[in-house]
Amino acid sequence: MVPGSLEWPVRGEMLSSVVPAKATGGNKDLELTSMDLAMKLHYIKGVYFFQPEAAQGLSIHDLKEPMFQCLELYYAASGRIRRSESGRPFIKCNDGGVRIVEAQCDKSVDEWLAMARNNDHMLAHDQVLGPDLGFSPLVFVQVLFLH
Repeated sequence: MVPGSLEWPVRGEMLSSVVPAKATGGNKDLELTSMDLAMKLHYIKGVYFFQPEAAQGLSIHDLKEPMFQCLELYYAASGRIRRSESGRPFIKCNDGGVRIVEAQCDKSVDEWLAMARNNDHMLAHDQVLGPDLGFSPLVFVQVLFLH
């Protein structure tokens, strides 16, 4: 049995995708710069807490709906990494979509904030690119419902 402080609090993950509202067209490609390649496999994770009153009445659909229009403007975020004939990676803007992860947590916001601060990594989705880059989304957005 795992001690209470080490139990994984997140459960019931459901995956879905959000794609741009309109097709990008022409399967545009985005070349990665040398800085992009130097920063490979560096992930930015943000965890934002909202009290239940702030999100009362919101559904996952309410959160996904504005993403369709946003991805129409920033279509590269919904692409996938490919390799050119020379072997250099690039982003294939094929409207593959941004991955949405929905999950539940048995703790309340106040309970979570009262815990040790080094546990925040348990709240963020941790899937990395791969093993098949052609199917790996560039962006994961996790919506975690705390009790």
